[in-house]
Amino acid sequence: MKKFSLVLALICVTACVSKPKAPVPMNDQDMGNQNTFDRGVQALDGERYEDAARIFDSLLLEKPGTEMDLVTLFNSGVAYEGLAQCQKAADRYRKVVRSSAGRFKRIEGEALFRLSLAYECLGQDTKTVTALIDAKRRGKQLSFETVQAEIPARLAAAYSRLGNRAKALEYFNQASAGLKAVVTRGAGSAEKVQTDLLARTLFTMGRLSPTQKTAQVDPITYLQSISMQQPYLLQAMEFKRAPWSGKAEDDLKLAYRNIWEFKIDDPEQRRAFYTRGLQTINELRNIRMNKPDPGVDSTFDYLAQTESRLQNELVKFGPTTKLTDAAQKREGLRQQGRLVDPKKKKKTQAQ
Repeated sequence: MKKFSLVLALICVTACVSKPKAPVPMNDQDMGNQNTFDRGVQALDGERYEDAARIFDSLLLEKPGTEMDLVTLFNSGVAYEGLAQCQKAADRYRKVVRSSAGRFKRIEGEALFRLSLAYECLGQDTKTVTALIDAKRRGKQLSFETVQAEIPARLAAAYSRLGNRAKALEYFNQASAGLKAVVTRGAGSAEKVQTDLLARTLFTMGRLSPTQKTAQVDPITYLQSISMQQPYLLQAMEFKRAPWSGKAEDDLKLAYRNIWEFKIDDPEQRRAFYTRGLQTINELRNIRMNKPDPGVDSTFDYLAQTESRLQNELVKFGPTTKLTDAAQKREGLRQQGRLVDPKKKKKTQAQ
């Protein structure tokens, strides 16, 4: 999030500077605004979201018209998103799209993608899907990894929460294929550059929304979505790239710690929730790479504790009953996909 804002800011500033054929001196007000804008970017970069929101809001215009105005508005939305003030973030992203009106298509595309995350945070998944599809239509202006992997992954999670299993699987498969395309496309890049990109992409694909982090969502749809998101978080961890691997580990542990934050009064619903929790842990265990990894080991140690506690809670309900048809279908949503190294694949084929 923070790096993205900085990139957008630099793109805008570079565009503004490169247009004149000769240097154009800034007046005192322009210089002051630029200095204020730079302080806002630094606040975002340091995740000081309250400071960033205050700074960018001080620069906002009633009717933004320039590219810099729209970037300022966009960065204000990012700041409020960081503060989990999702309605304010959504309002700003929508205004970016309206004010651009097709003039600055890259900013529109980025704003639509961030708008989908704000809608996800607000629990408005139908709008989440619409925003993601609109963002995908602006694919030429968005990064390759966003279009090919991140958007399909968020669509898979959204459709899962909406109970549309067929669409969830369709977009999950698209996201898996997109990840392989990202790997293939970056095969000629330096290893560090490629792994940094993949770790960031995987984290973005699986990251928890603000409402997921605070367990302010429906319990069953929460676990359905986690089932779709957790493979990406696990793979982001396995890349061992700061800061994305650490963020992924934090989100994955929080996803299971939050199980105990849901207060479900109905005994049958609570049993179904705990059963689904066990299934989700097993799904993740089934796709873990079979090699020692201290960081991943510690996460699965934590999941083992969660699993034991879930089993103890289920014992209190007495003998278990057969899974319902719906539960059996959910159990079938197993994420088996994993990144393929194109170099290793070619080597195997040659042999």
